[in-house]
Parts: sequence; C-alpha cells; structure tokens
Amino acid sequence: MLPLLPTDSRFPIPDWSAVQASAPAADAAPAELDAFWTEQGREWVHLLKRAFGEGYQGYESANFWLVSREPADTCRRLVVWAEQTAAKVKKLLRLDHAGRLFGKCPMVVVHDLDTYHEYFAAYLPDGEYAGSGGVYLNRGYGHFVFSFLDMGQAEAVLAHELTHACVAHLPIPAWLNEGVAQLCEIHVTGRDHARYEEIKETLGEHWTPESIQAFWSGAAFLENDDIGQMHSYHLAKVLTSRLARRPDLFHDFLHEAHHDDAGAAALRARYQLSPGDLVADYLGDGDWEPRPPFAISAS
Repeated sequence: MLPLLPTDSRFPIPDWSAVQASAPAADAAPAELDAFWTEQGREWVHLLKRAFGEGYQGYESANFWLVSREPADTCRRLVVWAEQTAAKVKKLLRLDHAGRLFGKCPMVVVHDLDTYHEYFAAYLPDGEYAGSGGVYLNRGYGHFVFSFLDMGQAEAVLAHELTHACVAHLPIPAWLNEGVAQLCEIHVTGRDHARYEEIKETLGEHWTPESIQAFWSGAAFLENDDIGQMHSYHLAKVLTSRLARRPDLFHDFLHEAHHDDAGAAALRARYQLSPGDLVADYLGDGDWEPRPPFAISAS
C-alpha cells in the first residue's frame, strides 16, 4: 500500500521518501525501475480519483497519467498533446533526460480554480502567493496540476508546465526556468500572451537595483504582485531569448547554470557576460548585478 504523509488536505500526498526506501537500487535496470514507479503512480492515480470525487477518471499513455472529469474526448486530446509537446520540448532543448522519476508523469486537470488552489495549497507553507492557473510541483514525484478552461488555454499551460518538468533535474535559476518555459510555450503553440502595452507603460518605473534582486533570487516569481510578476516573466523571456540566439552556447549554459549564483558563472564561461551585462543590454546602464544571497531555494 502506498504510504501517505499526514495532512489536513483531502488529497493524498504520498511519502515518497518511504517509497524510495523500498525501490530498486538506482543502478537497477531501467525496465525494473520503470515498472516499480509505474505501479506506484498507478496506485496514486487511483487514490486521487477517489479523493477528487464523482466524475473523475484516470487515463494513461506511454509517459503520462491524467486525472480529470473533463469529457473523455477532451482527456484523450490532452494526453496526446502532452506526448507530442514533451517530445517537441526535449528536441528543442536537446534534452535526453526528462528530469523525473522512472514511470509516468501525472497530470491533474481540475474543473475550477477553487479546486486547483485547494490542491496546490497542500504543497505550500502558509502565506500569500501569486495567482496562477497551472503549476509543476517538483516535490517527491514531480507532477503538475491546472484548472481547465478550454483547449487553447490547456495547450499553453501544458507546454509551459511540461517544460518545467523536462528541466526539473537541472539546478537552474528561476529566471532561466521561467524564460525557457515561455519560449517553449510560444514555440509549441505559436501564441505569445505577454501584455506588451502594459509592459511598455511601466517598464522604466519597475526595475531598480533593488527590485532586480528579487528577480535574480526567484522571489519575484512568487510574490502576490500582478505588475511585478508581469515584468519578471517578461524580463526572463527577453534574457533567455537573447541567450538562445546562440544555440551552440545555450545548450551547455542550460546544463551549467546554477541557482546558487543566479547563473553568473555559467554566463561568464559561455557568453563572457555577467548577469548585469545581460540586463543592461535591455534596460540600459545600471546596477543590475545580483547580490548574495542569490537564490531563495532551488528552482
């Protein structure tokens, strides 16, 4: 039986440390590891269906589980999209490792934002967080959850969150993580949802030597501040896009950048730039360099 953590949530949170203790050794054959983790995922999906309640069903593909109460045709389309998108993202980023446990990656697609936030809250300490409609939870057995609106929105969320899943094994800073996820979302969907007029109006006022520190640390992506988040995501996309123009350098940079120094060492090694140089190329001269401590936590 899958061991569960004690929690006030109605949703089951497995004790993945306990599961890991009974798993095959890390050097076991991939087929053995995959079979073990697939069975753990299957049991978890069964528990999740029961916890979410009436109408929720489980779906399975080569690399994913899906738990949702959306119509069966919609669920099948979501699973197919996930498989296709994961392949595109890994090819685009030249990744040969999905950054997850062996087995299948669970997707939880709920019917409203209240249920989404209720599920998401079980994985967070108390406090106020920025609003969102989808998240990749890189804790224990990595999985993601979002509230379904329509297929267009679902495709964008899947592309974004699947990118986070694909780079979850890399200790990259939050700005690079979010920048890569946005670029892959645009590449896969052909749509860019940035609020460019609003960004132009407030760009010069928002960024200061003080506010840039929350960007480098990753705190800016978690703050309950709509304007700050808008600018942080936009800046992450701009910086990452500029680096990605050199694909011969970007692959190594993506694998070497570390949240402990906001990616500074890898930037200097691959591009002969500092983080401040990279920002100054977009925002103009200023005191843009990250100051320690750089990161609030691993991305």
